[in-house]
Amino acid sequence: MNEATKKEVITTKNKQPIKEISYQDMYRLNDTINQIDSWKETLSVLNNFFGNRDIPLNKKKIIKEFHASSYIFTAFYEDFLVRSTTLEKQIEELKTKSKVRV
Repeated sequence: MNEATKKEVITTKNKQPIKEISYQDMYRLNDTINQIDSWKETLSVLNNFFGNRDIPLNKKKIIKEFHASSYIFTAFYEDFLVRSTTLEKQIEELKTKSKVRV
């Protein structure tokens, strides 16, 4: 047997192997989460627009704001799809990392 196969895999209390995750992996994951999180402030504008349930509705105001709000939503939706796909890939990469050996 070579030395690599003689080493033991470090496990948790539940006998689950611990993965090797580098600081760069965590940084990339955190960066993607921050990019998604950056939409909070902008989405609150959309929430105010769509959450306005005043009666009677001001149709002129709605028509005026709808165009800009639809562009904001489209930009968010496209970015969200890209970021969520990136996040899924990053998580899958972390799942396939090798186990920590001693």
